[in-house]
Amino acid sequence: MAIRLKLNPSAGVPIYRQIIDAIRDLVAAGVLRPGERLPSIRELAGQLRINPASAVKAYHELRHEGLIDSDQGRGTFVSREPGVVAATREALLQDDLDALLLRAEARGFRLDEVMDALAARARERENET
Repeated sequence: MAIRLKLNPSAGVPIYRQIIDAIRDLVAAGVLRPGERLPSIRELAGQLRINPASAVKAYHELRHEGLIDSDQGRGTFVSREPGVVAATREALLQDDLDALLLRAEARGFRLDEVMDALAARARERENET
């Protein structure tokens, strides 16, 4: 089982954190679906050419937050728990919105300006399609 994760060893972000973020993004985008099997730790480490300890740490954190489940002898899977994928999608969106608002506030924009610009940009993107 291969999943496509893009890692950047020189990004200043630990590899295990990049794996966590990439898997969250794939789940949120629907590329990885509830119940879908993930590569074993050994497979993931081999595919990405990383130390298996990074894969262990990433899977441990994802398991701790409930996004993945492991079944001894069967493998590791995206959680089938109702609401887990929706909660992950919502958390990622909130993180993105927080980052946008922080940057806009740091640049002196008021909330109404941000909201107007966001609405206008959404309309532009809608018209591009």
